Amino acid sequence: MPQGTGEPPDGGLPPEAEQSPVRRTGAGPITRLAVPESETRLTARGAVVAMFWLFLLGMMAAGWLHLGVLTGLCFVVGCGLAARYTRHDGLLTAVATPALIFMVALVIAETLTTHAATAGRAVASIAEGIFLTLAGVAPWLFAGVVLGLAIAMARGLPQCLRDLAAELRGDSPGAAPASGTAKPGDRRIRPSGQGGARS
Repeated sequence: MPQGTGEPPDGGLPPEAEQSPVRRTGAGPITRLAVPESETRLTARGAVVAMFWLFLLGMMAAGWLHLGVLTGLCFVVGCGLAARYTRHDGLLTAVATPALIFMVALVIAETLTTHAATAGRAVASIAEGIFLTLAGVAPWLFAGVVLGLAIAMARGLPQCLRDLAAELRGDSPGAAPASGTAKPGDRRIRPSGQGGARS
C-alpha cells in the first residue's frame, strides 16, 4: 500500500479542511457552509431602526406621489418583516413598538413637509396633517399590528412573555421554587432516624 500520498485512507478531508467555511465534495463544485440563522436576524434595536426608516420613507413617498395608501402599506410590510426577521429575544419589541415608531415618523414627516409662514400656522398644519393621516390609515394600522402579532405568536412570543415575567419576578432559569417558611402552629412530621416526635 503506498504511503505519503497525503490523503486520508477513508477518502475524508483533513481536520484543517473540515474547519474551513468552504468545503469541497469530491470532484464537484465548492460548497459553502450555511450561515447560522441567528446571525442573519435583526436585533431589537435593528428592527426599530428598520421600521422607522421604512415608515418615514413611505410617508415621504406617499406625499410626493399623492398616494395615501402607500403609507399604510409600508406600515403593514414593516410590521410583518420585523416580526418575521427579528431574533427571538427581540420579538416583544418588534410587536410592541410599531405604533409608537409610526407616530414618531409621522410627526417628523409632517414637520419636514410643512410650509407655513409662522410658527403658529406650522403647528396647526402639522397637527392637521397628523390627524388626517391617522384617520386615513387606521385600517392599515390595525391590519399591520394584527399581522405582526400573528407572526410573532407563531415564532414563540408566548415564551418571550413567560421569560419576561420570570425575569421581573427575579427567578433564575431552572431554579426550583423556594419552599415556604414554617409558621407557628404548623404540624410537621420529622423523618425517622433524626430523633424527635411529631410536633
